[in-house]
Amino acid sequence: MKDFFLRNNAYHIWATKILFESLRKISDENYKKDLGLFFKSIHGTLNHLLVVEKVWYTRIVGEVYIPSSLAEEIEPDRQTLEIRMVQTLELWNTWLKDLDDSLWPTLFRYKTMRGFEAVLIFSDVVQHNFNHRTHHRGQITAAVTQLGGNSPEIDFVYYLQSLGK
Repeated sequence: MKDFFLRNNAYHIWATKILFESLRKISDENYKKDLGLFFKSIHGTLNHLLVVEKVWYTRIVGEVYIPSSLAEEIEPDRQTLEIRMVQTLELWNTWLKDLDDSLWPTLFRYKTMRGFEAVLIFSDVVQHNFNHRTHHRGQITAAVTQLGGNSPEIDFVYYLQSLGK
């Protein structure tokens, strides 16, 4: 399981870097424009991703982070947001490398954003976080296309092909 999640996290780091490369071609106006995304803009969606990464990471390491909302803007500067996103994904990588494999099938208890107790299988919690990243990157690439840009090819298979394997 650890190798599976390490490979997936490496993919997410790769895809996030390519996504940000494509976003450098988007004007600041369009980057912050309400495009009808759930978190309105590309910037809003990226901030949401950073918020949720922080929420889940702190839960998993036994800490608590409660944002004011899932739409909280914790990083207003787009260049700094890019740096923080990649750093956060690298934190997950470090955590995964040190993780005891016996935890994957165990139950993980946490409080939801609404304050309710929840119990999920530990590996499902990690997989949820990875799926969440993919979901919102898909929204952002659709927004890039809507703005007339070229959507980056960041499917998992392209990552695997980039490895030459």
